This record gives sequence, structure tokens and C-alpha cells, in this order.
Amino acid sequence: MLGIKDFQSVSVPFRPLLLLSIGFASLFIATRATKRSKLLQLPFRFRKSDTIHGPDIRISRILVYPIKVQSFIAIFLPSLADHAPTTKSCAGIDLQSSAYDQEGFEFDRKWMIVDLEKNKQLSARDNRGIKLVRVFPSIKRDLSSPSGGVLEVTFPDSPDTSPFSVPLNPTPEQLSTWEKHGGFDLWGFSDEGYVVESADPNALETPSEILTGYVGRAVLLVMQTRTPRPVDELPLDTARLAYAGGARVRYPDCSPFLLVSEASLADAEAKVWAMARGEQGREVAGCTPDDAAPPTGNWAAPDAKRLLMERFRPNVVVRGVDEAFGEDDWQEIATADNHSFVLPMRCPRCMFPNVDTESGNRDPQMPNNAMMQYRKVEAAIPSKYCFGMYMIPAEDSGVLCLGDKVMVTRSAVNPKLLAD
Repeated sequence: MLGIKDFQSVSVPFRPLLLLSIGFASLFIATRATKRSKLLQLPFRFRKSDTIHGPDIRISRILVYPIKVQSFIAIFLPSLADHAPTTKSCAGIDLQSSAYDQEGFEFDRKWMIVDLEKNKQLSARDNRGIKLVRVFPSIKRDLSSPSGGVLEVTFPDSPDTSPFSVPLNPTPEQLSTWEKHGGFDLWGFSDEGYVVESADPNALETPSEILTGYVGRAVLLVMQTRTPRPVDELPLDTARLAYAGGARVRYPDCSPFLLVSEASLADAEAKVWAMARGEQGREVAGCTPDDAAPPTGNWAAPDAKRLLMERFRPNVVVRGVDEAFGEDDWQEIATADNHSFVLPMRCPRCMFPNVDTESGNRDPQMPNNAMMQYRKVEAAIPSKYCFGMYMIPAEDSGVLCLGDKVMVTRSAVNPKLLAD
């Protein structure tokens, strides 16, 4: 063993080591300074030094939207930067838990309404299509039934429209008698579906006939066949999935799930109220006073209406995120029982969130005017604001429940993706 005197006798090249250390330190400081300089050039509200999570993130809502209708906005590609996808549906259903597979929750967007005149999904930009947000489906399970129960559809705003029910999971015998409608356009994909029949063999009208009378144009209610639609529009590394074939969906636009935090909705609501009331823009609403919208509707009233989560059609809502839009940073998450999900991209939005899901009326300005001022954060679609994260299951099946703990397992800072 060497003693102190032995070390004192060793010749150490001190000056070269000192100079080398100084060089490394200078390089480190310069690199940090460059990064800091670039960050300081960003607007203050977008500066972040770390990804945003939370000490106790939990699932607070699970939502499915069994029957889908859609606005006519082309699916996103970098070459289609002025367009953005967002899924619209009849009223959603809150669940305590739900099984899922590679295509999403069990009954989410399993059915769709096809506009026969255009042979495509019914457009929510049409006033007759907007009425469908006031169509209410509900899941009625019956384990003694061969089809597992029914999807019951009611029309609370139209007492003259008859409710109807359809089988949740039609048997092979039932499907053998149902017609197929193929070739209708869904985001440029030639899709198909079974023309749904009533669960009541004595029904006087088919579900499609009832919906045709309600919306005032010829439509078909169809159910997805067993051939899922592949999704290749998202920037997704399929190696992060534990199944072959990549992401796939039933009738959603391009992702099996959409995740949103309660903190993000609260922030959006506050900014909508601030802009509608003409309050100071930059400090309160994230925009200059000149950009602030004039008061509109009852958004500006002292008892202003709430901005409901249902306008944005999420499937998974989480509470406990430390800051609004902290989920922007998330790339992968996992629940406490090791169900994993990949979050490849923020969800750009169209005008549909302006439709009041409680009345079926469209506001000409809000919430889009407010959110366009500060939520253009996705470089792929610079003309649209984003709200929520697309989410794809990493495993081929699982179950999510209210209260499930969510852990962020992979993240990256997104200070702001667009240059000013």
C-alpha cells in the first residue's frame, strides 16, 4: 500500500492537467450559454427549464364516443399545414373503467354516420350535422344476451324522434344478415361498415331511417368491420410498440386515444373569459390588447358559462399535472400496473370546439379565438392551435380505470416549436 511519502515522490504533469480542465470547463460554460441564449429569445410564457409532470397524476375521467360524426378537414401532413384533424361525435359517455385494444377503448367510435349524398362521414360543418352533438348514446350491458347488450340512442331535444337500440357486439349470425356499405371516404381512405339493424326485431324503422329523419338528409348508421384502418400519418416509431402493424383505429381520425389534463382546460377557460371580457391581453390571455376579441355571448358575463371538456373530445383526462399543458412534454407514459402508451404528437384543432355541446349551437369566436393566440405549438401544422395529446397503446390490450396512477416515463422539453 502506498503511503503519503510515496505520493509526494510521484511527478505529476500539473500544468497540462490544469489547462485541460480549464478547456473543458470553458466548453461546458459556452455550450450552456448558447442554449440559454436561444431559450431567452422565446416568448416568456413558453420558457421551461424542465419537463412538467406532477407528484400524483391520476386518471380522472374515461370517455368514449360510440357514434362518430366528423367535420370535413383533411388529415394532417406536413404538406397540408393549413388543415388539422379532430374527431367529432355524438354525445360522449363517462365510464368507471374500460377495456382497450390496439384500436382504442372497447366501444369508442365503433359506429359512424355516413352522408349518402357525398358518400363520406357526415360533416359537422353542416348545421344538420351539428345537431348530432345532441344525440345521446348509452351502453346497456346484458351478459345474458348473445350480443352482450345494446347501444341505446335517444334524442332529448326532439320528442318526435323515436329512440332506438342496436346490438353492442352483433353475433356472426346477425352480421350475416346485415348489408355492407363500402367505399365511403374517411380522410382519403376508402372505408366500409356494416349497415346497422335495430336490436328490436319488431322495430318499425331502421336506425338509419330514424337518423335520416332527424338530420334531414339521407344517412346510414354503420358499424366498423373487423378490418381496422391503419394510421401512418403520425410521427411514430413503431419499434416502441409491442405489436406488429403500427397504430390502427376504427373510425377516429388518426389516433386510438386523446389525452388532456384538467390543468389545461382550466387555463383555456380562464383565457377565454379574459378575452371575451376585453381584459388585459398579454398578461391575462397570452396575446396583445389589440388582438383581444370583443365581448361575445355569455362568455363575458359575470356568471360566464364553463368551458366543458366535452368540446375537445378526450378519451383520457388526468388531474395532478403541475402546470397547464404540461402534457405537451410527454412522449411515453405508464400506469401503476404497467400499461404503457406512446404520445407521438399534440392534437391540432379545427372549429368544432366552438360548438356548445349543451345546446348544439356554434359560437363564432370562442374558444378558438383565445386559443389561437397562444397555443400554436406544433411545427407540423403552424396555422392551428393544439389541445391534448394523441395517445397510442404500446401493448395490444389492457384496462384503464378511474384513479389509475399515471407516470411519465419519457419526456422532452417543448418550449415552443414555432419561430415568432
